[in-house]
Amino acid sequence: MGRMRFDVTCVKQCLIANGKVFTVRSYCLPNANVYVDGVGICRRIRSFEVKQKSDLEQFVKLSGFSSVEEWWKKVCEFYGNKRKWLYLVKRLEKR
Repeated sequence: MGRMRFDVTCVKQCLIANGKVFTVRSYCLPNANVYVDGVGICRRIRSFEVKQKSDLEQFVKLSGFSSVEEWWKKVCEFYGNKRKWLYLVKRLEKR
């Protein structure tokens, strides 16, 4: 089983509090179970390739960020001009 890191505190806290979180990554991987430190076993579900900030608007409530602008700023800080994909990560088992 692979692992998935959450280095942005508000994103990891959203996953812990809600049992799920939407997150943007620069890799395109298949759906799989992953281990998240401090959370446990989760299911990583790829949604779609993110092309622009507006693609994230309907998902911001479960992102850990207070606004799409704040989220997009962090996405660009991490990934710049790389391709980006939205994932839903759902906790399957508490640690």
